Amino acid sequence: MAGSGAIRVSPKPERVWALLAVLAGIATILIEIPAALLSEGGYSFAQQPISHLGMTGCGDWGDVGTPIEVCSPAHPFVNGVSIISGSMLAIIAFIWHDWIAPGHWGRCGSFLLAAGGMLLAGTGMVPADIDPTLHAVFGFGGSAIQNLGLIAAGIALIRWPEKRWIGPVEFGGLTLGLGVFGLAGALLLATPENWNLPDGIVERAASYPFLIWFILAGWMQLRDASRRKRELASGS
Repeated sequence: MAGSGAIRVSPKPERVWALLAVLAGIATILIEIPAALLSEGGYSFAQQPISHLGMTGCGDWGDVGTPIEVCSPAHPFVNGVSIISGSMLAIIAFIWHDWIAPGHWGRCGSFLLAAGGMLLAGTGMVPADIDPTLHAVFGFGGSAIQNLGLIAAGIALIRWPEKRWIGPVEFGGLTLGLGVFGLAGALLLATPENWNLPDGIVERAASYPFLIWFILAGWMQLRDASRRKRELASGS
């Protein structure tokens, strides 16, 4: 039951959804490391976008004047993780709508985060060398929607009377900050190419806040579930 000042949590098994959120977020970030190490011709996290790790073919990619050699033997794993993790996070975002905060802002944040997860899955389904335009739509649209979802969730958490803290930081403010930071990164993705911004850094600034939020939110639920279990055990 939920009354004034109470926080409803995700349905049982609560800890399963939380653990899946943590694992999905971590896997999506960490899969880049072995994929980059296996890339033929080298890979730059600063200069090359994540999509290069998911390309199915090998060859030069980019502008005629400055082509980049791309060859990622680990592309099935990168794309597979994006599809599975994105789908999983979309489902979890719907399940967490009351945990974020009951009300319009919480439902809006939940819906946008779920849509962002689906678009993340779309980037794995359509690699950049298969359909560059559709992949770009999924990638840029996903980054924008994911971070708008974080902003809506942050507003909902801040407005909700029962505050949640992660260490010394209030979680609503942290969520809002991640969303603003990620949205700024998403806007930089649309800047002209002659600005010569580091593509890898900008893309990760746009996409990582969404994944980091799920890792932190899942960890908070695991922490709170363990705390309640200890309190019940000590009170019995």
